[in-house]
Amino acid sequence: MYNMFKLFLILFFLNAQSQVEVVFDEGNALYNQGNYTEAIEKYTSIINNGSESAELYYNLGNAYYKVNDIANSIFYFEKSLLLDPNNNETKNNLSFSQNMTLDRIETVPVNQVSKFISKFTNLFDYNTWFLVSIIFEFLSLIVFSLYLFNKNSDTKKRYFSIGSIFLFCFIIFLILGVNSKSEYEKNNPAILFDSRISFKSEPNERSEELFLLNEGTKVNVLEKLNEWSLVELSNGSKGWILSSTFQTKIGRAHV
Repeated sequence: MYNMFKLFLILFFLNAQSQVEVVFDEGNALYNQGNYTEAIEKYTSIINNGSESAELYYNLGNAYYKVNDIANSIFYFEKSLLLDPNNNETKNNLSFSQNMTLDRIETVPVNQVSKFISKFTNLFDYNTWFLVSIIFEFLSLIVFSLYLFNKNSDTKKRYFSIGSIFLFCFIIFLILGVNSKSEYEKNNPAILFDSRISFKSEPNERSEELFLLNEGTKVNVLEKLNEWSLVELSNGSKGWILSSTFQTKIGRAHV
């Protein structure tokens, strides 16, 4: 009975996956025919049914770019890069979309050392770094155990050297994992979707207007208070905006 239930689940999963691929192929066919709006509907239906992939978000970003919906285009390219951060084609298309926005936000300069550390840390997510650190911790424990129970001095020296290297790797990868997790938790990027968004000095309509920005601009959400959110631009500028004017990259998209 249990085996029959497992077989049923496997068949159900395979059928669901097959249906997703069929709809995805239909979306691709519509895109290639120039029916971009219909392609968007197909791709979006896959997302609404709980499926996602870097390729799906990439195609959706391209389709929105074709219908001149730059905000959604940027939004989905960013989502694609969350799943496949080293995809150069997606990065290039994101750059094209960003060049179509009305606002040009300068990025705060970062020194080369910080840039290198950030780039290296972002090679993997924090769970992967922690997993690798645990592996090296386990290896170091094994080697140091062999060191303690071995009586040959030359062999003990080799075990000690190897164990020290494993221990060093464990510490380095653990630090990378902690740093990656810290960056992940404080980083809450979002894309502006409304035009002429007013940035306020305080979370209310009566406060001073600091500046105006348009759709497609990327911000980082720092804090939320009722219907307002404190966001930061890549140049370090901050302001309060209505939470309804943006979408986070992990949130549900505008369609």
